[in-house]
Amino acid sequence: MERKVLSAVMMIFLLLISAFLAAQDRPAVKPENLVGTWELVVDAGQMVINLNLAVALENGNLTAKISEPYGSFSDVPATEVKLENNRFSFNLTVPSPPDGATRTWTFDLEVSGEEMDGIVYNNEIQVSVPVRGKKSS
Repeated sequence: MERKVLSAVMMIFLLLISAFLAAQDRPAVKPENLVGTWELVVDAGQMVINLNLAVALENGNLTAKISEPYGSFSDVPATEVKLENNRFSFNLTVPSPPDGATRTWTFDLEVSGEEMDGIVYNNEIQVSVPVRGKKSS
């Protein structure tokens, strides 16, 4: 019985190591690959929030602005915009659910080609939800 458990643990360990190594083999995303317009979908359970993310490269630095297509906010500059390998992250301070109060949300996304996938979270109200995105132009 102990051999089976040890074998299972070793198999899981090897799978995790190979997944990690495969992720390391992917080339890092270049800042210019992010430039353009992205459609983000935040899946907050009973509520789906659509956002438009405009990414630009200014003086060698990535910048981003976000709009909510129904007019709640428009062209709000993102702060702390970072790209590290395939991880794209930024903060956004906007009026937000559930009460419309202005909060800072942190987006942590993994970029793969013309798609993004990750989470958006706010530690103040302890909310973390999935977000995905697709480049539209």
